[in-house]
Amino acid sequence: MERPEERVALIEWLDRDGHVQRGADVLRWPLSLGRALDNTVVLDDPHVAAHHAVLDLDAEGRLQLQALPSLNGVLLDGQAVAGCAALPPAEAVLQLGATRLRLRMRTAGEAAAALAPERALQRARPASGRRTLAAGLGVLALTLGETWLGLDPGADYSAWLPLMLGLPLALALWCGVWALLSKLFQHRFDFTGHLRIALPWLLAATLVDQLWPVLTAALALPALWMAGSALQSLLLVLMLHAHLRHTLPLHQRAVTVAVAAMAITGLGFTTALTWRGHDSLVATPYMSTLPMPALRVAGTVPSATLVEDMVPLARQLAQRVAEARKDEEEAGGSADDE
Repeated sequence: MERPEERVALIEWLDRDGHVQRGADVLRWPLSLGRALDNTVVLDDPHVAAHHAVLDLDAEGRLQLQALPSLNGVLLDGQAVAGCAALPPAEAVLQLGATRLRLRMRTAGEAAAALAPERALQRARPASGRRTLAAGLGVLALTLGETWLGLDPGADYSAWLPLMLGLPLALALWCGVWALLSKLFQHRFDFTGHLRIALPWLLAATLVDQLWPVLTAALALPALWMAGSALQSLLLVLMLHAHLRHTLPLHQRAVTVAVAAMAITGLGFTTALTWRGHDSLVATPYMSTLPMPALRVAGTVPSATLVEDMVPLARQLAQRVAEARKDEEEAGGSADDE
């Protein structure tokens, strides 16, 4: 077994994610690479030539890379090499065919400070089964209550099947897709981890969806009602952000920037659609079912105030009717011309 002082370099095979698959000591120069058995390092890669490249010291003792004739050439830190090229003093990444190699050179006075700092290991959070179960039961109870209020009296049990089957299947599919992404990037199928993330955020979004209109109606604050959809969208964005951070723990900043960009783009798109449909940046408050009068906290409003508030509505309706008639006349004129 070679002693550390005999090692002049270390060559590492990298996978597509940059993880080290295996390594081998380099004890002397020159170092030849290729598929032929007379090379110092034999590469089992059909895209590599029999003798693909050579690493050797020049007259001044500097390490050089010589690219030998091949179809696919050699990349040094992402740059194509024609002929010879000097290697960096500490570390270099070589691409020969489909094989990525990292060469770590031992230099005079090498210290631990030359290495990248140690990364903290992402440890799995202890499973909080009670919190996850409570969040799941909360989502189920709220959804069942909303469905029960919306069903006609005496509805058949089959009316409950879409909820009882659809909700668990949708949640399992959502967490399953994220678990597959975790398998792709972290090599572990973390279904329970993503379930632990999804349920609390889903519970918060369900609470906002069901209770926010009732709260704003009780307080008689239409502006607060308009903020409910924005709050719900924010919760969904934060849930997406939590899933991505859990999937890509080493790219926290990039994940935050990407999610923020998607949120801003979605906000602009949604605002444009709302403006097109309502001639306003926000939709007009509307509840299909009025809350119980006992829940109203704000005081009553005189009927005359209601009539005054409906005057602009009459003008808007008249304007819409005029626009619709104009469109019909233009469409009729176009048909007659044809």
